[in-house]
Amino acid sequence: DGKYVGNIRLEAIVRNTVNRSTSNLDIIDNCCDATSVYDAVAGVHGVNPRIEGYFELEHYLNPQTNPTGGKIPVTVPAIDTATGQRMGSFLLLLRVKTPQVQIPLGNQSRIGEPLPPASSGLLSVVGMDAITDEIGVCPYFDYDPPCTQNSVQDTSAAGIRRRQVATMGSFLTPQFLRYQADAVRNDAALESANRHDKYNKSIASGLSSETDFDGEDNVELFKRRNPKPFRPSNSRGDALLAGIGFNVHVQSLALNILQPDQSAIPSAICHSVTHGAPADHARGFGIQGNDGSRTVEYVAEANAARGGLRRLEAKRADIARELETYISSLVNSVGEYFKSRAQTAAVMQQAGLRPTRHVAPNISSISFYRNKTTECTQRLQALSWEIAVRRGNCFSQALGIAVTSYLTSISDGGPGWIGYANTWLRHGYLITFEGLLSAVGKELGMIEDASVAVEMLRMVHVVLVPDDCVYGAVNKNESSRRRIPVPHSPYVRWVHLAHLSKKGSGSKSMYRLEIGLNQSYYQSRVPEPLKGGAAVRFFPVLYQMGVDIRQWGVNAGRNVTSQIKERNKVGGVPSAELGDNSDAATEASSDFNGCGLIDDGDDDDEGGVADNEILMTLNVEGFRKMNAYAHAVIPTTAGVTAATSPIAAFYSSEHAQLQPLPPHPILSSLSEAIKTSAGKMEHGVLDKSATACQRMGGGSTVFCKSGKDRTAMQVTFKQAQFLQRLMDKKPSTTLEDSQISYDDVFEHATLMRIHGTRVPICEKNAGEAKYAFNPLQAKFMPEMLKPPPITLAGFLKKPET
Repeated sequence: DGKYVGNIRLEAIVRNTVNRSTSNLDIIDNCCDATSVYDAVAGVHGVNPRIEGYFELEHYLNPQTNPTGGKIPVTVPAIDTATGQRMGSFLLLLRVKTPQVQIPLGNQSRIGEPLPPASSGLLSVVGMDAITDEIGVCPYFDYDPPCTQNSVQDTSAAGIRRRQVATMGSFLTPQFLRYQADAVRNDAALESANRHDKYNKSIASGLSSETDFDGEDNVELFKRRNPKPFRPSNSRGDALLAGIGFNVHVQSLALNILQPDQSAIPSAICHSVTHGAPADHARGFGIQGNDGSRTVEYVAEANAARGGLRRLEAKRADIARELETYISSLVNSVGEYFKSRAQTAAVMQQAGLRPTRHVAPNISSISFYRNKTTECTQRLQALSWEIAVRRGNCFSQALGIAVTSYLTSISDGGPGWIGYANTWLRHGYLITFEGLLSAVGKELGMIEDASVAVEMLRMVHVVLVPDDCVYGAVNKNESSRRRIPVPHSPYVRWVHLAHLSKKGSGSKSMYRLEIGLNQSYYQSRVPEPLKGGAAVRFFPVLYQMGVDIRQWGVNAGRNVTSQIKERNKVGGVPSAELGDNSDAATEASSDFNGCGLIDDGDDDDEGGVADNEILMTLNVEGFRKMNAYAHAVIPTTAGVTAATSPIAAFYSSEHAQLQPLPPHPILSSLSEAIKTSAGKMEHGVLDKSATACQRMGGGSTVFCKSGKDRTAMQVTFKQAQFLQRLMDKKPSTTLEDSQISYDDVFEHATLMRIHGTRVPICEKNAGEAKYAFNPLQAKFMPEMLKPPPITLAGFLKKPET
């Protein structure tokens, strides 16, 4: 019908075969060996040149060109894509046919059911936008092709750019697509399917005593590796359990008034959730020399992204900007090329010849920018998938921890019963994560993972509903089929996570988490404002402060781990290098010569980069969010109440440029603590943020790497502080404003650390009722977090500890 059909592009790699004088030509579409896959993924040609050729189909559709309808030979110049030089020819046998009957485009009967839209895939599910969507890079990998009619009508600069880029073909090579589909994504799908199967079997075993899932009932808790309600901290590297938060506990302190011959009168209660870092420990953090069991395939350059989600997502944004630059250069080069050949085309048309519509492969500038665009596109797509899988694992852990905190807050004596339920309904449930990780090595990667996982919680609304089905039964309706039973709780029957936003919403995705409760519990124990389908959105905030010797080294600008261990090998640590803590180091070195001074049985923290700025950055971000929440729930404007004040912004990327509010009066001390925390271990940031969260009726969680040692010191300090404030409270002051004696606080905290629940939690996780500290580590910790000497595991502790 005279319409332009297009052209065929050939691409191949010329590779010298070992011990042969001849060369082999591997057509890209049929080349699957490991070397070519590496070249494709890394975008590195190396010494094997790539050649390509083009020819148009229109000539061969003419019946006069091929009257017999058989195969005809076609010779196509083979051009080196790097130099533009001709290296030979492709020889093809070609036969072109046109269908006599129009085939309806919507007919999918030959290939089975239509595939679900790409935009409902993993990237969108975990709240990521497909960056290439705006750019218009083909093929459409993790998003759906734009509607052709809408695309043509879009006259914006972005729309014009997308149409320009769409004419330039695919920017993903066949090997890259095959490798991503058959290896990377297929492996991830199989891993997810296996996890789904194991989790379901574990749930079924909890619902029925007749089902024996794993035979681990007689195995010590810290040695269990199957999905269970409790996951020990030393299982954090297990991929099967990557979606489950580990070492999660609700730490409660209930205070009762005791009088002779009378029942105890409940006085006050405080709760904290303690847990290990919500990070993808199984996938590792890319610290060279420590991820031998896992190869990150897209890492093929010296400056490739390594670390946790925050760093990986920054790298993704960098690659996207680089891609934009190369695409602009490519578009400009193509435009200049067609301008330069406009006169030649006019002469050809006057002579009755039809000029070619494609760009010859030997135009060096165009070839260069096209190759760079392809390389960037492939790096971007590979990194995006790695981030998406990682976000899924981290988000799953953080969500379980946040729900635990929320349910704790509506239990007896919690803030849900003292007037805060209405506040949550309007402004969201404030949940503060208090991190105790050091900004170096793999703990830096954990910080980066946790910061993104906590931020993702803003996508979730929680709804408490009464259970309407027989416990453990499966109803026929769709909603019931998707409910996940909770077999080990007498009150929580099931959970159901549903997508609220339309598929393909990316960073605007929202979820509704329904929690089915025992009906009698729901009626008598759920605050009235939270009934009737009331949805409460999470308002997550993260504060982070390193409190150990490694963080001291980061602040001092030196690798303490390497220096101390090296000095220990040669007979001691010079006092000049440890400053005020030299006495402890020298004593430890002489007493334990040959043992690692800061060996904590976890070598995966050795080496790696340090980040002197991330703690300050995260704490400023956390303060900005909490400050917005404080202005909403405790308005400073006369006549405005929490019920009438504007809803606090659920900060995300779209709110990053909002004008910050002045510090709220209840956060002034926190603001000062953050300002003075640069380059030092300022524990006051965690202390004051926890106090502010309690004042506003929020929930708090405490975590370190394992959730058992540093976490124990922090949560017992908080409990002792709460106890002392209650005991010293004056009638005219609030609990949070009570003036207290910290000598008494330290005394109470010491008792709790020795005789409370935290030592048994260590044994539960590691098989040893000791904290994983030695004297040197304890010396470097803030005063309020130093463990009692009697509780230290010391230098010769068990590997699990």
